Amino acid sequence: MSHPPDRIISYVRYIPHPEGNRCRDDTRYRKIYNLKDRFNFLKKKFPHYLYFDPVFHQLMQAVPYTHVAKIFNPIERLRELYDADQRDPLEERAVGLASILTIPHPYLGISGSVLVGLHTPSSDIDLIVYGKEQGKKAYAHLKTMRDQKRTFAFDSAQAAEKALFRWGSTRSDLARIEQKKVLHGMYCSSEYFIRLLDLSSEPYGEIQYIPQYEATLTGWITDDTESIFTPCRYELSDSSLSHVTTLFSLRGRYCEQVHAGEKIMAHGMVEKVCTPSDEFYQLSLQDPSHFLYPVQCF
Repeated sequence: MSHPPDRIISYVRYIPHPEGNRCRDDTRYRKIYNLKDRFNFLKKKFPHYLYFDPVFHQLMQAVPYTHVAKIFNPIERLRELYDADQRDPLEERAVGLASILTIPHPYLGISGSVLVGLHTPSSDIDLIVYGKEQGKKAYAHLKTMRDQKRTFAFDSAQAAEKALFRWGSTRSDLARIEQKKVLHGMYCSSEYFIRLLDLSSEPYGEIQYIPQYEATLTGWITDDTESIFTPCRYELSDSSLSHVTTLFSLRGRYCEQVHAGEKIMAHGMVEKVCTPSDEFYQLSLQDPSHFLYPVQCF
């Protein structure tokens, strides 16, 4: 994602709260999960962090550069953990997982609660791999690690819980999709998620993303090669909305969700994408009400 010249597009995650279960520098914090709750919090407390973006044509969360107090760098934070004389158990597991990924230091970082020092013993391990080539290597290695049982798929109870959190259902077919994902699973009793970040991005303003309307469509996945990256993309044929040929998301839950050759049903926001030389339509999957499933799940 490209950022505007005067601010950084970002989303509030942790807020000070007297009953929060996370603590740093004698301040307690709680985590906001729901996207709408994040907008409501900012609208009530910090409306200057909300603005209408003229490129994405929607209300977004962003921090003006004049309000940035500190930037937490995922690559530097992981290096600090490597070099630390002492690490807590979760940090130790994070370093262990990062080490066996065999990705060179400049292309690997850690995000999530560990990045900002607000993790708990039950927190996830969130790693970032930068760039497509390194991402492809990491994905191939993750599949090998799963085969070698160095990482593990969610068990049935964990997968049902994940399906409920992501899709509002504990149905076994949705849970099995979560179990098949290698970017997300278990390592040494901790949940992990690996984000493979596609660094290619057009200059801000070069491409316009214009929301049209919410819609549900069916179609066949013809290409899923970009489904492991953030942002993730799927190419469609025989779409019931004939002008929509691509599924697009910035959210990790849609990675590895469906595969080439599958007939799918999806609900999201139809966007008109205008480039300097062309325009096309995609279905953007961002809101908690959006979904993407193989048709056999219905």
